[in-house]
Amino acid sequence: MAFHLVRAAGLFFVALALGWVLKRLLGSTVRRFTAHTQTILDETLLEIILPRIKWFSCALGLHLASNEIARTVSTENEVGAELIGYAKAGIFVGIVVAISVLLVRVLDVVLKHEMARHAKKHDSRVDEALFLLVNRLVKILVTTFATITVLAQFGIHIDSILVFLGGGSVAIALAAQDTLSNMLAGFLIMIDRPFRVGDRIKLPSGEVGDVFEIGLRTTRILDFDNNLIITPNGDLVKSKLVNYSYPAREIRVSVEVSVAYGTNLEKAKSILLHLAKRTPDILQEPQPVVLVSALTDSAVTLQLVARTDDFMNKGAAENSLRERIHNEFVREGIEIPFRRRLVQVHDPKLQNTRKRAKVRR
Repeated sequence: MAFHLVRAAGLFFVALALGWVLKRLLGSTVRRFTAHTQTILDETLLEIILPRIKWFSCALGLHLASNEIARTVSTENEVGAELIGYAKAGIFVGIVVAISVLLVRVLDVVLKHEMARHAKKHDSRVDEALFLLVNRLVKILVTTFATITVLAQFGIHIDSILVFLGGGSVAIALAAQDTLSNMLAGFLIMIDRPFRVGDRIKLPSGEVGDVFEIGLRTTRILDFDNNLIITPNGDLVKSKLVNYSYPAREIRVSVEVSVAYGTNLEKAKSILLHLAKRTPDILQEPQPVVLVSALTDSAVTLQLVARTDDFMNKGAAENSLRERIHNEFVREGIEIPFRRRLVQVHDPKLQNTRKRAKVRR
């Protein structure tokens, strides 16, 4: 028995020594190699793996030592055999948990790196909502496989559990049909990306706001009153949306102004174009244009159409143009008419009185 105990201790320390050597080797040789690569992914993975080598070597040493000690325990010694079994099971669970945590960390770094590389290659932003979704799915899958492995080690057959979960999942799917539909729609939004966080969109109801958060079940939109509009993802997938931010943040600026009949339209147009060139938020390419958009009963309506480089500047640009147009038209004597109405009162009694007066004359 003493021989097996000494051998168990030797196996434990040998595993620790091998772990120390492996850590030193990776920390020196592999680090020099990764320093010359063009990506930081390998260096990040190395920083994740190196601190955990000693723990894996310790777990491996304990596993080998427990197997060696188990040989010394007689089958008649039920208490000792049971204790050794518990120890081996605990070591196994610890190894599975450590591997699962390491795998989640590695996949997290790899996914983040690949999504950033894809976004840089296609000149787009990293969709944080999509990353969180994929990261969550990876954690669920790794946790599921780890649980199945642990249960199998303890002799628990998962066939009956899977059958039970399969029948239960059908009942849950029928009871939560709307919720699952919205979750599927949220996944499609993150994959198809009709809008992203920060985009300004117009809902079918006519409300306009900036996308604040894309969740699995709902999307939160921040309107101009700083209120959150919470919309189910299923409604967004089935409806037509207007995305003001995609494919570019450039947007049209339109200002209408009415002038009186008889006004020199060429002069009014020239003033509008001159003001458009002097407004900082207005782009000069494509060039602003002025159109006669309507001939109403009391005025000629002119429409100034231009563009600004960011939809966030649309309101400020239109407001600045209206103020400048008003001041310039007043200075140049161009009349902005207002509607006049002539009201005539028809009174039959008054008309009969006038007729009698004419007869008497």
